[in-house]
Amino acid sequence: MVIKEITYGGLSREHLFDRLKGYPIFLNEFAEMLLFSPHFCPSPQQQSLSVAEITVGGLGLQQGGTLEEIRKQARLLGLVECPLEAAFYSRFYFTDQEEVSKKVVNQNPPGALVIYSKPLLADRNFPRGLYLRKIKGDLWLRGYRCSDDYVWSPLDAFLFQVNASSRTLE
Repeated sequence: MVIKEITYGGLSREHLFDRLKGYPIFLNEFAEMLLFSPHFCPSPQQQSLSVAEITVGGLGLQQGGTLEEIRKQARLLGLVECPLEAAFYSRFYFTDQEEVSKKVVNQNPPGALVIYSKPLLADRNFPRGLYLRKIKGDLWLRGYRCSDDYVWSPLDAFLFQVNASSRTLE
């Protein structure tokens, strides 16, 4: 399990968008929908949190699992959802991501790092969250949609917030 400290917040959505574009970090339509949603409220102050990268199998779900099963297993390890805002900033901290060029349809792409966060809306047509991916050398921040019954592979990697009150990972 990889644990990092990240800082997020302090920028308006427009300034965050400009910073992402200037890096350059590419966003798909779903990522832009999340960033510019009236339900997304960026924090005016910077905050820090510890995050842990772990696969679904690493959580103990050797056959994979739904987001609810992943949430339950993560909590047993002292891992909780990341604020959605932190997902946008996490792209700046995970720049050495491995590139996997295998194409898949209706699945989490190989090599993607999914930021585990609460959805902004309970609407199946609205993006549920974000993932990081490297494509042809370019860094991407991509929004995704999935149903509650979608089963994530044991190889799928997620980024969680380390619960500050947890002693499991120390």
